[in-house]
Amino acid sequence: LAPPWLGVFDEARIAFVPFHDMLPIFTETDFNWNATPSNHETADFQKARRAVERTIGAKIAVYNFGADDREIKEFIKTHIGAEGSFSIKSPITKDNFVQIFIKWVKEVKPSINISKEKWQEFKAVGVLDGDFFRADMMSSGGNAVTLTDKLKIILENDKYKYHQVFEGDLFSRVIDFTDGGEAYRRFWNKYERPPAEQYQKYIIERPDLLVPQNIRETKGSFFTPSLWVKKSREYLAKVFGDNWQEEYYVWDCAAGTGNLLAGLTNKYNVWASTIDETDVNTINTLIDIDDSLDLLPSHVFQFDFLNDGFDKLPEGLRNIIDDPEKRKKLIVYINPPYAEAASATTRTGTGQNKRKVSTAHKTSQMYKETLGRGINELFANFFIKIYYQSPGVKLAAFSTLKYINSQNFIKFRECFLAEYKAGFMCRANTFDNVEGKFPIGFLIWDLMVKKQINGIRVDVFESDNYAERCRPRGEKIIYTAGKGRYIVDWMRSFFDAENERIGYLRFQGTDFQTNSNVYLTNRPSANDIRESKITNITGRNITGVCVYLAVRQCIEHTWLNDRDQFLFPNDGWKTDAEFQHNCLVFTLFHGQNRISAKDGGATGLRNHWIPFTEKEVDAKEKFESNFMSEFLKGKTFSNEARAVLDAGRELWRYYHAKIRNNGAASANASFYDIREFFQGRKESGTMNAKSADETYNALIAALRAALKTLAAKIAPKVYEYGFLKE
Repeated sequence: LAPPWLGVFDEARIAFVPFHDMLPIFTETDFNWNATPSNHETADFQKARRAVERTIGAKIAVYNFGADDREIKEFIKTHIGAEGSFSIKSPITKDNFVQIFIKWVKEVKPSINISKEKWQEFKAVGVLDGDFFRADMMSSGGNAVTLTDKLKIILENDKYKYHQVFEGDLFSRVIDFTDGGEAYRRFWNKYERPPAEQYQKYIIERPDLLVPQNIRETKGSFFTPSLWVKKSREYLAKVFGDNWQEEYYVWDCAAGTGNLLAGLTNKYNVWASTIDETDVNTINTLIDIDDSLDLLPSHVFQFDFLNDGFDKLPEGLRNIIDDPEKRKKLIVYINPPYAEAASATTRTGTGQNKRKVSTAHKTSQMYKETLGRGINELFANFFIKIYYQSPGVKLAAFSTLKYINSQNFIKFRECFLAEYKAGFMCRANTFDNVEGKFPIGFLIWDLMVKKQINGIRVDVFESDNYAERCRPRGEKIIYTAGKGRYIVDWMRSFFDAENERIGYLRFQGTDFQTNSNVYLTNRPSANDIRESKITNITGRNITGVCVYLAVRQCIEHTWLNDRDQFLFPNDGWKTDAEFQHNCLVFTLFHGQNRISAKDGGATGLRNHWIPFTEKEVDAKEKFESNFMSEFLKGKTFSNEARAVLDAGRELWRYYHAKIRNNGAASANASFYDIREFFQGRKESGTMNAKSADETYNALIAALRAALKTLAAKIAPKVYEYGFLKE
């Protein structure tokens, strides 16, 4: 556990600050913590300094050596004292309560007057040691004080009492301590109870973290919930037989604190390695206190998988890897880190790109040609080292599904030849510390059999966050596409650098997760221009551009389709005029149409995207461009597209009626400008979701409803023409 105080000193003075007041600083994700602290001029140093000053304020105590020697000694005597005793108790927060629980299990639980057999009875009816710990934690002066309706057990006069109604004589009495409460009092003298109010709800709603086999790795990795651990065991038994634990060896080379291995029964066949020595110590502690984590301490070892050579492995494991026949019986069973260099946080959902993810270890240097752009993914580095340096093993791994279908993994798939055996997928945000709504798969591969990955079929399971049960949701095929078969390859055929520009298409990626980065604009950023993420929109390619945007936006983005790839279509769309016109109308009135008349002065582009004539909307003045209304003239539209046009026309009419006497308002306003006019913006610059004008709110709601109906009309064609595969 962390100390109650932090100290820093130089040749002239020393300063102290309560450690818990520094915790918000350590959770910041947009600092480069590798910046040299002696360089006070870096932007990251200044950012950290401002954050420290803002967070700590007057709580820091500073003393000068010499002049304040007596005060320094008094501070240490008063606030720190002898080892293990503090006059100021440490607070309980959402960042340390799991660590405190681990110590509680070791120091307090043995003194609770419950036999080992009774603990098993409690566990059978869903009452766990974590419930007793929470009773302690949510009390003051020996009695429950807060959120008692959420607790199964409460504290009353320093004794445990059943707060919820249970059947049977198991819960007929209060429970005290075998030592008169000495260990209990000694332990809680170190911590402030109950936790501060801002932490209570989180702590109460996360009982899963207080189940010993579910103790998460404290550095922010993807902790594997017991629900999915159990489900993965079902699939291992399905593939390797019910007796697989006796017939196969198991190595978790990214073990963290070992929760993936909890419940395995043959400790002589299981090895666990992790990069941090502290995690090795934690696993060994858990072996002592958690009956479900049955491992041999000699099989738990520190090992930097992406840097260390296999010559550093324990002799027993090394002998298995060195023997081709034994190696066939080795299952590498892992939930590796998912950090990605090329996107903003994949592990926690927030923050900046991971620096040096793809270059900071030997594996990436050795296999960078093999991995291609997949080198950015840490889990892929684990997979490729396993594939080449322990050939023929079985790989049973949790990971994102990018390596099956992503364009960035084409080179990876050319080299990673293996037979897919079975697997399932679930929502990522059912994993601890993960916010993103994307799929995580558990897939089993036989690396002995060399087969090209050409798509796989997985079972789908749904579960509420942190739930203990899941429900099947059918199957899903994850399709694999080859080089040149993605929607971006199709889009390149529409690039036009010759004809007059009427806007820009901003495009990125080939899956649903990047759809928010696909939009129309007439003022691209310098970065988009530099990285070639835009293409001109002209009269020649406008149909293709609108088909592209509509295809990308007409289907709702869910966790299940998050990584589905948009592909090079068949030619059916070319002769379907209704589909093309539907896509055109959909694009004109979609929120990703960000064309703005205000941006024209910066780029020299007028607003060419007004779909109506001045007469149709009783415009305040003549429009600078009638390109779009002329382009629409003579085209036939589906009933759904006409409904959108009608709703849009009413919105334009209302706008021009409102600005009739407003000299500053533009008659050339685009759809985006009209929304901004009525909805306004927040101080942060983002557009408000609603307007104070109720007539506008009704008009935009009607337009969005019509657009949703049009989207449903377009969606089946997206699959029919092969832009997506079901």
